[in-house]
Amino acid sequence: MYCLTLPLPSRRELQYQYEHQSCALEKALHEMQRRIKVALASAEISSPTLKYRIKSFDSFYEKLLRRSRESGPGEDVLITDLLGIRVVCPFVEELTVVEEALRAAFEITEVERKGAHLGETEFGYSSVHLLIELPRDIRDSFHLDRSWICEVQLRTILQDAWAEVEHELVYKAELTPLDTKLRRKLAALNANLTLSDIIFQEIRDYQRSMSRKLMRRRATFWSQLGELSGSKSASGNGSEGEDPIHTGSDTIDTMLIRALHFHSQKDYTSAIRVYTDILAYQPEPYVSAIIYTHRGMARFAVQDTIGAVEDFTATIRISPKTTKAYHYRGVVYRAQGKLEQALADFSRCLEYDPYHVDSRIARAELYRELGEGETALADCECALKLEPDNVAARDLLQEIQELQETRELSVSQGAPAQGEA
Repeated sequence: MYCLTLPLPSRRELQYQYEHQSCALEKALHEMQRRIKVALASAEISSPTLKYRIKSFDSFYEKLLRRSRESGPGEDVLITDLLGIRVVCPFVEELTVVEEALRAAFEITEVERKGAHLGETEFGYSSVHLLIELPRDIRDSFHLDRSWICEVQLRTILQDAWAEVEHELVYKAELTPLDTKLRRKLAALNANLTLSDIIFQEIRDYQRSMSRKLMRRRATFWSQLGELSGSKSASGNGSEGEDPIHTGSDTIDTMLIRALHFHSQKDYTSAIRVYTDILAYQPEPYVSAIIYTHRGMARFAVQDTIGAVEDFTATIRISPKTTKAYHYRGVVYRAQGKLEQALADFSRCLEYDPYHVDSRIARAELYRELGEGETALADCECALKLEPDNVAARDLLQEIQELQETRELSVSQGAPAQGEA
């Protein structure tokens, strides 16, 4: 913050003061933005962009003149944005997260919410401005002889785009648009950007809702695998709590949310019915592949292994490199006792995705059952290289090693190995 008491000193004197301390201020501001980055590193936000600058002398002096015209003799003129940092985030909700993180890390002397006065049908410049006092150690490090305020602006990408353009067209221009049509166009642009920010946030909220339901559905499927196939590769933690069923027009999205709700609540019959209704709409092929996969899981959950194989096969027919479909079909084949088909599917899954740990462990289990201990051991070791803390892989590795040791001991003593006549 820069404070002067009217009347103003001469321009030359002000410029000398500005240039005399600008180097130290530049270094202090650089350190300040570094600390803000550290403060935001642990916050759950999508890689915010940080910009920082010291106001140019011409802009600084112009603002001093403008403020002095609005004040009387003997009054103080304050410039709070000589040091400026801007934090730009993709989504509206992240601005609150950033503000909370900065409050925890710095001393905030003032908060100004630009555009807060606008009604629901009004549009204008929107931004959150925080006035943060430079920490004492920064001031001491760069020999700043008094308290300095840094203005930190929080904006979305679209708010920042509007502010930059408006600043050039309206704020800095000698002539602002007077024509009613031009002013309406500017207002319409701002309204569109504001609406876009709202829609982006709604899409993100929708994706999160879908993701939560998918995670519950996946956890339920792994639980069913453990119960029906006895596979040690089945894993995952379920989530408790009710999720509201979305209502509204029966679009594919809303139907899928409804189906996932039924699925996560283990109402598999209802889930299968809604998945089938979605497929009746004949959606895009990639959407159909997803729905077939989900319905296959639900069918397997109700022990309809034939229907599950049909659905996973339909997914593969539409999208031949869908690794999950090969893995899930392999699990079902194994539950049916068709070990060779299961082995082929796990191997095909790993052909397309060598890092698919669940298929790696499932194939190791099959190799162990088929008496191919060395091959099973290799798959376990590979799985543990990818996930060193994988309990299923570690336990299976230990079992295979113990089995091999038992067989070697039996052979050395001339006795039949375990499992031999």
